[in-house]
Amino acid sequence: MRKNATGTYRFVIILGAKVNGTRPSRALRHRIDVAAAYAKAHPHVELIATGGQGPDEGMAEARVIERELMAQGIDATRIHVEATSTSTIENFEHSRLFWDGASGVTIVTNDFHVPRARLIARLYFQLKSDALYAPTPPLAKGRYLIREVLAYVKLLGRYVFMKEKN
Repeated sequence: MRKNATGTYRFVIILGAKVNGTRPSRALRHRIDVAAAYAKAHPHVELIATGGQGPDEGMAEARVIERELMAQGIDATRIHVEATSTSTIENFEHSRLFWDGASGVTIVTNDFHVPRARLIARLYFQLKSDALYAPTPPLAKGRYLIREVLAYVKLLGRYVFMKEKN
C-alpha cells in the first residue's frame, strides 16, 4: 500500500545508494532532491543520511547525502549521519541511535525500493512508516527490479531463520 509522507514523523531516513567518485548517482540524486524538498516543507523533521563507502566509491554515501542536502539549504543541525551501513537493514540498525524511541519514520528511497524498506522497518524494528517515493532512473529500472526480487528472497530467508532461532 502506497503511503505518502505528510510530516507525521520526526525522523526521515534517507537510504543510501551508489556514489560515483564523490558525486551521487542518478538514483541517489533523486532521493536527495525529494528529501530536501520535504525538509523545506516540514521544518520540524530531522534527516538521517545513511550509507557507507563501497570499495569503488570515493566517499561514504551518507556523507554525499549530507553535503548535497546542505548545498540545497538544509541546516547541518537537522542532519544526522550514519556512514557505516552496507544494506537496508543496516541503514536502520546503524541509525537507531538517532531514531530510537520513535514510533515511526519517513523513509526516502526510490519507488521500486519503498515496499521492501517499509517491510524491513516493520518486521525488524517494529516501526510504523510512510515514504517519499523518489523516481527511479528509467534506464536502470529493469536492473533494479531484478535486484529487488533477489533482495526479497534474501530478506525473507533471513527473517525465517531469525524466527526459528528465537
